[in-house]
Amino acid sequence: TSVHWHGQYVTAETDGAEEEGSPFVPAHGHLRVSFTPKPAGTRWYHTHAMAMDDLTRGAYSGQYGFLLVEPKSQPGNYDQEIFLAGRHWSPSITHRGAPNNDWTVDYKLCTLRDHALGFGEPIRVRQGQKVLFRILNADATRQLNLALPGHKFRVIALDGNPVPTPKEVDLLTVAVAERVDAVVEMNQPGVWVLGSTRDEDRNIGMGVVIEYADRKGEPQWKALVNPTWDYTVFGTHGKTPEPDGKFDLMFMMVPDEGKPFNRWMINNKVWPDVDPLMVKAGKRYRIALHNGMEDGHPVHLHRHSFELISVGGKPTAGIIKDTVNVPRNTVVEVDFLANNPGTSLLHCHLLE
Repeated sequence: TSVHWHGQYVTAETDGAEEEGSPFVPAHGHLRVSFTPKPAGTRWYHTHAMAMDDLTRGAYSGQYGFLLVEPKSQPGNYDQEIFLAGRHWSPSITHRGAPNNDWTVDYKLCTLRDHALGFGEPIRVRQGQKVLFRILNADATRQLNLALPGHKFRVIALDGNPVPTPKEVDLLTVAVAERVDAVVEMNQPGVWVLGSTRDEDRNIGMGVVIEYADRKGEPQWKALVNPTWDYTVFGTHGKTPEPDGKFDLMFMMVPDEGKPFNRWMINNKVWPDVDPLMVKAGKRYRIALHNGMEDGHPVHLHRHSFELISVGGKPTAGIIKDTVNVPRNTVVEVDFLANNPGTSLLHCHLLE
């Protein structure tokens, strides 16, 4: 297997990706790595072994964990800190047929805090408390959409990096591999479900019970009305530096005829035949990510962070991430500084 230190500035040898030349952990063996954790924030680690169509391996297997690199000073103040990792389990491959004739992965179980909704202990809070939720989408293929009825999430960081404009929102949309740090003020006493806005996911476990002190009863859920999620509200309208170079990447998918998965392409080429992006140390580069498909795609850059420049033509600045969801039929622009020499992998984080 392998271990990728997601969101960390490490060497290619340490990063845990075979495509970068990182060594594997041998079967029944061990591998020792050493690095200085940086940058601070909510990071994570996970296997980077490619599962292909084996749904018992790789990201389907549950080999992952949080990695919290504590900053010298915490953004904001809070009374409790809760870690939540959204995850689907028991996968199976389904052929969707016409019109796309493609394949998808379905699941039988979900968890948000090590157990399915309705099992385990609730998260206990008191009125007036501020609770910091560190939320990770550790899934192999599915986006996470979370709400806590009657409460607001004050988003303070994306992918572990403080946002320039914290905002209160009703909905958290967390693409695969993304992290969101959000503070909730507990001001609606009762017993509530913090869970997926998708009934089909919540019904198979994607949620956790929030129980106020001295309150008992059946956990309550209320559906949101027309919820939205927009990265750009957390940014600024500041001017970003002009890049030293630009790249355009078109992401496409076609069914792999006769095989139980799809063929994913970048600029009409399938890995490992995709042309590398050649950069120079110390230079700033802009990548335009074109999603020509009907589903959103979370794109991750190893060993670096990037700044969001625009989403669907809407400009923004100051939002630093390592993974960004590119909505269907949309272009997202990001800038990164080539400041970590060596081979760095850029890829969609979905495994279908």
